[in-house]
Amino acid sequence: MFDLGSKRNANRILHGIRDYTHTKRIGEDVYYLNKNGAELVGGEAIIRRNSPLEHIVMRNDIYIFYHYPRDWKAEVKTRWTEEGKEYSVVSDARFKYHDLLYFLEVDNTQKMIENRRKIEKYMKLFRIIEKKRIGEPVLLWYTLSDMRKKQLEAWCREDGVKCEVLVKR
Repeated sequence: MFDLGSKRNANRILHGIRDYTHTKRIGEDVYYLNKNGAELVGGEAIIRRNSPLEHIVMRNDIYIFYHYPRDWKAEVKTRWTEEGKEYSVVSDARFKYHDLLYFLEVDNTQKMIENRRKIEKYMKLFRIIEKKRIGEPVLLWYTLSDMRKKQLEAWCREDGVKCEVLVKR
């Protein structure tokens, strides 16, 4: 991604900026900026040691996989009104890719009943998006198991929600 050459060289560079980072092991070392590092680069968001780091890393996997969408928005709330009733859904990210409007849901600790409720909300939202011809929406799931993938696909198919489901390997 950054043309650093070898893993050894990347580790050398990361070691050189250790005063500006924290490290947490999630299968492999994950480096993130500490308060000094965030101030140095003019950033505001600070990841705390108790932050849902695996969830953030999985969201970033999708950002990289879809080639760094320019209109990427993380943790975005979408509101709409249908038949006088107000609804909202918070997506882990929203972005456009090949003229499709993607709503990302990272499923690493969510209970399946919550996922089911989200699909029902997206069904209502997608109906509005299609009616207003805003774009063609896709619900993108990123999950941890093939079993969850099959269930998510079945529910989306049942509700007529266009979806893609990726499994972290």
